[in-house]
Amino acid sequence: MPRTLISLGANLGNVAETISYAQQLLREAFPAGDLRFSSLFRTPPVGGPSGQGDFINCVLALRSDHDVWTVWDAIKGIEAQLGRHRLQRWEARRIDIDILLHDDLRIWTPHFKVPHPRMCMRSFILTPAKQIAADWVDPVSGWTLATLSDHLAFPGPIVIATPSSELELELKEELRRTDDLHDLEWVCCPKPEDLLRLDPMPQAKLWIAAVSTPEPETILWEDYSRPWALQLGLATDDFLGGSESLLSGPRYLLPANHRTWAAHEILAARQAMCCPVEPICGQD
Repeated sequence: MPRTLISLGANLGNVAETISYAQQLLREAFPAGDLRFSSLFRTPPVGGPSGQGDFINCVLALRSDHDVWTVWDAIKGIEAQLGRHRLQRWEARRIDIDILLHDDLRIWTPHFKVPHPRMCMRSFILTPAKQIAADWVDPVSGWTLATLSDHLAFPGPIVIATPSSELELELKEELRRTDDLHDLEWVCCPKPEDLLRLDPMPQAKLWIAAVSTPEPETILWEDYSRPWALQLGLATDDFLGGSESLLSGPRYLLPANHRTWAAHEILAARQAMCCPVEPICGQD
């Protein structure tokens, strides 16, 4: 029976009540499935606009007969029913429901990616996931969720690969405006396969490949960056099947057309790895 890992998070209104209602709707959407919810955890907002309240998060381990597209349709319907309107990235939200994993499936499209691109770096996702699905395997890194969660305490650097020294310098300039670069290492890889030719190979806490499209108006970023996604193991070849990366550990492919946004994303990744995750006491 297929396994799907799903995250739930909210920070607007009566958050605990909203999460509880979302859980009820998920049980109704998958009446023949085996659903196991983690405990609720509280965490400060990561990324988005200032002035937001804390988030409450949990994770669902679902076993059902449904394919990933059916599950995706169901959770988008639940979000709409609960009043989710996606206007601004990382904004305060009444409810956010995402697919994190679906068996060993890897999907790389503009509107839907599996595994969830930022799952591997988020303590507020991996902590509850470890509670109910510790032995589930992330098909990108090949690590269990327990190992990914424990890896967040690894003291190594975030290694950022860029296809050009020009992009590296522009990102560094953006980052220096708001933060220091003490835990960032940079490597220039003009082609995706150059990632595997690095000598010595950095021992990274997180790999980030920052890629921009030469003509963003004429080509989708996901199409242009697909060779990078294949090299990183984030996507599979339509004809050859699975693509296994020789890199070790979590990795993230970052759109870098907008330098300010890309720099913000790098800082948000750093924050997400170490933000406090507090279990909520008094749960039923």
